[in-house]
Order: sequence, then C-alpha cells, then structure tokens
Amino acid sequence: MNFALLTNTVVNGAAEAAASSDTAAAASNGISPVLMIVVYCIVIFGIIYLFSIRPQKKKQAVLDKMRKELQPGDPVLLVNGMFGRIVDITAECYIIEFGTNKGVRIPVLKQEVYAKQEPNLTNKAVETPEPEKKGLFGAKKTDDTQEETK
Repeated sequence: MNFALLTNTVVNGAAEAAASSDTAAAASNGISPVLMIVVYCIVIFGIIYLFSIRPQKKKQAVLDKMRKELQPGDPVLLVNGMFGRIVDITAECYIIEFGTNKGVRIPVLKQEVYAKQEPNLTNKAVETPEPEKKGLFGAKKTDDTQEETK
C-alpha cells in the first residue's frame, strides 16, 4: 500500500513538473500555440492569394475588358472551340453567326466568348510570338542587359 501511494506521489509530482515546465517554456517564448496556429493560417492564405487568386483575378479582368470592347463584325473564338462573327449585341449575349453560309445565327452568353480571333483556314502553321523576357520581379529587361547575357 505504501508502494502504491509512493508511486502516485511520484507520478503526480512528475506531471506537475512537466506542466510547470510547459507553461514556463510557453511563457519564455511569449507566443501561445493558438496564436501560432492563427499566424500559420494567415501565412498560408497569403501564399494562396499570391499564387492562385490574384493571377486569376487579373486574367478575368483582361477577359472582361476584351468582352466589353467587342463590336459587331468582330471574329470571336468561343470557349467550346467554335469560331464565329458577332452580328448583334444584347444585354446578356452576343448574336453570333457561325459557318460560311451566313444563315446560322445563335445567341451566345457573353461569358462564353474566349478571345477575339479569326480561324486559321490555311494549311500553314501559326507562328507563335516569342514571349518578352522579364527580370526577377517582373520588370522588363532592357536591351543593354539582354546584350550582356548573350
């Protein structure tokens, strides 16, 4: 019986010592674990915003600007890959003429227009332009720095 009482005392004393050392360690750091989790979540959200949300918003803004500037007669490429020519513009949609027979006119939602582009009806491959070289933080490189790197 004395052995059990002695064991409980030692275990309780060790638990109290561990608890006091944990609180002392937390007090010495000055940062609570809950605050660390909140800071971690804010950092993760910031990284997601910079690499995912912000570029998507920029791309959407460019598409919206292009859609607002479309006029009747402009050739367009739809999201599903079909080419057509805008005949009329309404509040919600474009009336687009498809095909070469000039009789097929279909209303299409404005969100379905992907680009202002004519179809390539020749057998020649389309030449893709060479992208501009940019510096470390997105600034365009000048001709002097491009010549030095060559």
